Amino acid sequence: MCELCKNIEWPPLQGKSVVLATTGSISIYRIPDLVRELVRNGANVHVGMSSSSMELVSAEVMKWASGNDPITKITGRIEHISLFERDEGNTVLVIAPASYNTVGKMASGIADNIPSLFFSYAYGKKIPVIIAPAMHRNMFENPIFQENLKKLLSLGVDVVHPLLEADKAKISENEKIMDHIYRAFFGNLLSGKRMLIVSGRSEDLIDPVRVVTNRSTGTAGLWLARNAYRLGARRIVFVGNAESPLPEYVEQHIEYETENFYSQVENLLTNEDFDIVIVPAAITDFYIKGGKLSKKMDSDRSAVIHLEPREKLLIRIRKRFKGKLVAFRLWNSPDNIIKHFSDSSPDMIVFNRIGEKENPFGDGPTSYTIFSREGETEISGINKEEATFRLMIHISQVL
Repeated sequence: MCELCKNIEWPPLQGKSVVLATTGSISIYRIPDLVRELVRNGANVHVGMSSSSMELVSAEVMKWASGNDPITKITGRIEHISLFERDEGNTVLVIAPASYNTVGKMASGIADNIPSLFFSYAYGKKIPVIIAPAMHRNMFENPIFQENLKKLLSLGVDVVHPLLEADKAKISENEKIMDHIYRAFFGNLLSGKRMLIVSGRSEDLIDPVRVVTNRSTGTAGLWLARNAYRLGARRIVFVGNAESPLPEYVEQHIEYETENFYSQVENLLTNEDFDIVIVPAAITDFYIKGGKLSKKMDSDRSAVIHLEPREKLLIRIRKRFKGKLVAFRLWNSPDNIIKHFSDSSPDMIVFNRIGEKENPFGDGPTSYTIFSREGETEISGINKEEATFRLMIHISQVL
């Protein structure tokens, strides 16, 4: 196993510091939950509150959520400096919610409240800065605000864009803000990489209603996409399906029918360059001889369906793609696993066991055996989020 993989602890924000500054937006009601999630992920969280935000949520709530006394005013302890001096290599500043007023102050160099003052020092010290705007939609779409946002983006500030619904620009979901925080800490590992992930179950039509399919949920692919973003991938394209929605930073091509999987993947590989292709998809290994019936089968009669082996998707991928290829194998044992992939020659094989005691579907306990030029590596007994995070770390170091 690569050295970094051995040293990654879980939860992975252990030893990391998050300074979180709040502004006067009603969306602040979501922030105590975000703080608690950061703490559960191992982070040491210090909250700074503007006076207007304290009118909406008390400082005691933030103390309960973080376990630390919140900063509500700047004293002779120069908190806007000392918070960022403690562990400067492992600290990020998050401003959430970021109001119209505070974003304007940040862009104009004004530092007259706690969030803008924190920003003035952190940005000058090259501490990563993340903002999550929230306001009325007309305010968000105001050209002056958009210019301020563009200026901050051009300066390297990371923006978690709000959800535009009716007349609101709502603060983004906490899980997406978490992904951006992870990216601030780990984004150098896959920085600039372009990734294609093929995931989910495929279906072959028997008739207009019935299909041959499998139990895959697409959970591994979803977490691979999220963790690719957390590790800094520049572009993430997902072909297939998942039971839960993917974040907007993933370009998703929703597919179910097997032939559509093949054609969409081949089209992308023909027209775009990728650095890494990862295929945890559960593609049906057979096609229905004669194709689907034009009418629904009569359920009062017996029926015989002939299944014929189809060419593997990995082989079709390898014909068009010469970059790094990661294949998944769901089987009873890893015997002859290298020989099984001889025609597609993947750079890494991830073996996922199935049997009476193993259930690889969904987000339950997951065990992977990874085969690569580094030899064999075991990732065992953990959920999909952690298993795929460790797998993506391994990919970043080995491929």
